[in-house]
Amino acid sequence: MPPLILLVDDDPLIRSLGKELLEHLGYEVEATRDGREALECYRRLGKVDLVILDYYLPDRDGLQVLQDLLTLDPGVRVLMASGFFSSQEVDRIKDTGAAGFIYKPYRLAELENRIRLVLQGMSGF
Repeated sequence: MPPLILLVDDDPLIRSLGKELLEHLGYEVEATRDGREALECYRRLGKVDLVILDYYLPDRDGLQVLQDLLTLDPGVRVLMASGFFSSQEVDRIKDTGAAGFIYKPYRLAELENRIRLVLQGMSGF
């Protein structure tokens, strides 16, 4: 069975294209639009191999969702996604427990590389 990725993004276009790219790379994908849906989906699925989490969500910020996911599953692997990260934000993301970050819009080679690194237990920073 291919690795399962939970993609969380409020932008329908990013969510749709991201899901398509991830499926093209051979992953099974569940996609949600906000933090509440992401947590519900994670609980329902029980375990996912990786969460790609938008840093800016309408209902709560990505760091809050990351903390909630870590409470549910301390071993969860999360790639934080955004169009821009300041060095302070990258430090906060790392300190909060994310496995890495990725810039949007997604570029296939970078997406594939970051996912591979994180799934192998290496840093995606």
